[in-house]
Amino acid sequence: MSSPSISVQIIGSGAVRALPERGGPCYLVTIDDRKLLFDCGRCAVHNLHRFGTPVESIDEIYITHLHFDHISDLPLMLLLSWNNGRDARIPVFGPKGMDRFLENGVRTAYEADINSRISHGNRVRDKLDWAATEITKEGLVYGNATYRIDALATAHAGLANWNYRITVGGKIIVITSDSEPDQRLVEFCRGADLMLVECSGTKAFYESVAFGGWHITPEDVGQIARDAGVKQVVLKHFVMESFSDDPDVAEKMAETVRGIHAEGEIFAATDGLKFEL
Repeated sequence: MSSPSISVQIIGSGAVRALPERGGPCYLVTIDDRKLLFDCGRCAVHNLHRFGTPVESIDEIYITHLHFDHISDLPLMLLLSWNNGRDARIPVFGPKGMDRFLENGVRTAYEADINSRISHGNRVRDKLDWAATEITKEGLVYGNATYRIDALATAHAGLANWNYRITVGGKIIVITSDSEPDQRLVEFCRGADLMLVECSGTKAFYESVAFGGWHITPEDVGQIARDAGVKQVVLKHFVMESFSDDPDVAEKMAETVRGIHAEGEIFAATDGLKFEL
């Protein structure tokens, strides 16, 4: 049996604030013909189409936590994929509160729109539905004959917060959530071929903002990646860019990580950046 084809694409490399060149957090993992979406922030739907992936082709969705920058496009994703002909319930995995968010943010918020489209014969109501799974414990989230998804909880702003590890065909991909420093991330990322990791800003930046304690520094990233033996590291979620006049902030943080984890390849994410594993 041949090994599965695997690709990982950065759909959105940014964070909360609107930057024209960066969408909000969103990452696409394609395993053979299965398309797995991790987070669904600002511009996710637009960028997926821009990079050649119609929203109705997404097979599974995994959400890290319920901060709006990570889920703002999720209602649009579900509504548009339904409108465009999605013919099956889409599985959505995420933290406690995920199902309530979807009920309130899609079915209730867009009730008039949904009823209008159904009454005109545009779509069938039950095709809009999703299959929400709220993650309540660490470890296996989903698995099949080809791949498995595991989750690790870390602290972030008092929210239920999940990091994901995808194991497929002898390859390991880790997608971290926003997170406070946590030594357990080392074991979670152990031997990863690719790690997409938040790097919102520097220690000095964090000391200047109220939310600084919620995130990890470039030094933290470098130590985690080095100690875990990660092959490729992709920095993402660049909050600091929205507060700085320096256009090279992201690349400078990547350089800091390179100085600590010299054995790995280190990238500052850009929207559309794609890796084949």
